[in-house]
Amino acid sequence: MNNAVSSFLLAHDRYLELERLRTECSRPVEREVMHIEIMKAYLEVQYRAKVIAGLQYADGMDFADMH
Repeated sequence: MNNAVSSFLLAHDRYLELERLRTECSRPVEREVMHIEIMKAYLEVQYRAKVIAGLQYADGMDFADMH
């Protein structure tokens, strides 16, 4: 579980850093590339969160159920 949480935190930190850097883009091409990277980072964060929820569910933790 610790590995899954660590991976989530790394992905989340990368996403936040890309969001911060997004405002420094001056050319349209840079903004487009940054937007694509932000979307990829967002999807990775979502995937890592689902992995954690799956591990919680497998451990019998009821709060991991979808509400």
